[in-house]
Amino acid sequence: MENITKKLNITDVERRLLLPENCLEDLRSDLEANLKFKDEEGRVWTFRCRASPGGRSKPALYGDWFSFVREKGLVVGDVIVIISDKEKNISAGGCFKIKIKKPASKQQ
Repeated sequence: MENITKKLNITDVERRLLLPENCLEDLRSDLEANLKFKDEEGRVWTFRCRASPGGRSKPALYGDWFSFVREKGLVVGDVIVIISDKEKNISAGGCFKIKIKKPASKQQ
């Protein structure tokens, strides 16, 4: 998986985080999986990932994703960066890293 940068939309903050197609090709054998994400404070979050058979739709993260959104105060327009640790085997319990970028507030 390459690093993913995504600007959050209404679906991402209210329903589920949709990821780009084919970004989790190594999970195709398991259409649902629990994935671990380490935030910038070192806390590990477990998000449920669901992908449809055939890889034609975008994988979606849900479950603890909603707790993450609330705790981090994420809103539409915020940006998240998901970083894959190529040194760790994700399917064997390794973590992705997740970073948040808040847009600069407008100066008046």
